Amino acid sequence: MNDIFISYAHIDNEALTEEDKGWISQFHKVLDTRVAQLTGEKPRIWRDLKLGGNDMFDKAIVHQFNCARVMISIMSPRYLKSEWCMKELKQFYENASSTSGVSFENKSRILKVVKTPFETNDVPNEIRGVFASLLGFEFFEVDPETGKFMEYNASFGADSKHNYFSKIFDLAHEVSQLLKAMSDKETGNSWTGPMTIDTKKIFLATTTNDLQPERDRIYRNLIERGYIVYPDQPLPLVGAEFKLSVREHLEKCDTSIHLVGSSYGMVPEGEDHSVIEIQNSVAAETAASQELHRFIWMPRGQTVTESRQASFIDELRNDPQTYESSDFMEDSFENLKSLLLDHLKTKPKQEPTAKKLADDSTDTLTKSVYLIYPAEDEESAAPIEDYLFNKGLEVIVPEIEGNESQIAEAHRQNLNSCDAVIIYFGSANRSWVNMKLLNVLQSPGHGRQSPVEFKMVLIAPPEHRHKERYRTHQADVLQISDANQLDVLIPFIKSISKS
Repeated sequence: MNDIFISYAHIDNEALTEEDKGWISQFHKVLDTRVAQLTGEKPRIWRDLKLGGNDMFDKAIVHQFNCARVMISIMSPRYLKSEWCMKELKQFYENASSTSGVSFENKSRILKVVKTPFETNDVPNEIRGVFASLLGFEFFEVDPETGKFMEYNASFGADSKHNYFSKIFDLAHEVSQLLKAMSDKETGNSWTGPMTIDTKKIFLATTTNDLQPERDRIYRNLIERGYIVYPDQPLPLVGAEFKLSVREHLEKCDTSIHLVGSSYGMVPEGEDHSVIEIQNSVAAETAASQELHRFIWMPRGQTVTESRQASFIDELRNDPQTYESSDFMEDSFENLKSLLLDHLKTKPKQEPTAKKLADDSTDTLTKSVYLIYPAEDEESAAPIEDYLFNKGLEVIVPEIEGNESQIAEAHRQNLNSCDAVIIYFGSANRSWVNMKLLNVLQSPGHGRQSPVEFKMVLIAPPEHRHKERYRTHQADVLQISDANQLDVLIPFIKSISKS
């Protein structure tokens, strides 16, 4: 029995240059090597060399793929026009349906590799049902400005090579997990690898092209750690069906991840909102009725030119629902990944130590306040730090040196250990202040024993019209015009000291 049958169109393997080995040949070689590395055994991969390049359907070849565990269809415009390829796909599907099944442990035995993009309308009617059920691996990227696409190819430069190997490694991981599980069932052995290490189910929302590489990286990290990731099949493109499918996937999950980029994205048929906005909205509804924690992330400092996307992002920032059972981040991707993986780790419930019980039972400990400010405000915030210290408080200040990961980790530790927080609103913008306040509110979900009781936003020079109307129900708000007005902090300090 073959492990893998590769179905492809002959023209897609024609070399573009004299040095080129052919895309399919290279794909076959890399897949063979990577699956062998992951499983410890060399896979049996079969593909018809089609040296003649004709599309005659040979019954002798049918036997080869009918006996295969997994079929990989390498899609392209020519593939869809090939009678041979369509018969391969259709017959493998029909044969699998009538024998051991098209899927194994909820994983499809047919894997779709999209080498060259094509129009959905070009998919022949006889395989549309098969096609719609397959989750694909796209080996290309689209320029959002020009609409032109670039195929991933190891010969096309460093970036394309990196993307090519990342995608094929993802595919190889999926294939190796499937082959291991099928082999273990056949031999009666129980597989205890990553597929069963953790049963956490995660909804990883589809995103726009500008953030697809980041989504791929998250998907790779989650799969490699044994998490179950949805959607595990293409989502419908009709509005009502799209919403229903998203809701069904979310109901299985305890975490959802939403990446919000600079473009608005596709609007499903019959809908007024993009797939990005709909997925977030359905996730918010789901979180209100079940235990679902959302991660909503946007790259820090991204430029948004589409008016619809700008409106959607403004709504996200200002909607209280965004901050309910969710982490809303405008930050680096590495910080998102760190926070996400930290959240997903199963943490044993810690009993309080004797020392902590003793500490909690006394009021003699010096209270601490975490004074949060951006690096550029270190000097202007210094008088406030001195004032708080002179009033008997321990003052914790942000880490402003080191890499992003180190700074973020220090920030989380400071939030976990302090008794109160003051957010210094000086040169920073309103979004930065809201983000820091959100960090404070969400700190109990990231290691803190209890919510921060005492919170303040301290508005300081320079003056700005956005500061004049800054309001929040989540913290006290005070405004000072210079360092001589710091006595207004005394009631806040007394509240901390009495707690």
